[in-house]
Amino acid sequence: MPVRPLDAIDAAELHYPEHLPVVERREDILAAIRDHQVVVIAGETGSGKTTQLPKMCLELGRGVHGQVGHTQPRRIAARSVAERIAEEVQVELGGSWATRCASPTTAATARASR
Repeated sequence: MPVRPLDAIDAAELHYPEHLPVVERREDILAAIRDHQVVVIAGETGSGKTTQLPKMCLELGRGVHGQVGHTQPRRIAARSVAERIAEEVQVELGGSWATRCASPTTAATARASR
């Protein structure tokens, strides 16, 4: 699969799997993101929230230099999501899509979790 810089992606080239519930509501979600500073979207597991919402943000031109962030509770999940989205938009992971994990731990917090 050829990779390209993220800024070379045209919104018309983004592919959305039609079977996902989030994609079925794409126009409503795009309007909400476009019209509001904060949008909360709830849906079932597997509905496409994690993989399709970042692409919708890119479609709207959101993000700094084409970068849209997402959070996951575990590093492996964050890495898997970043890999999946990079594959879907055909960009190289680490060039445009990356993971960053910070785990500030002190001796006191380490003892408290035992």
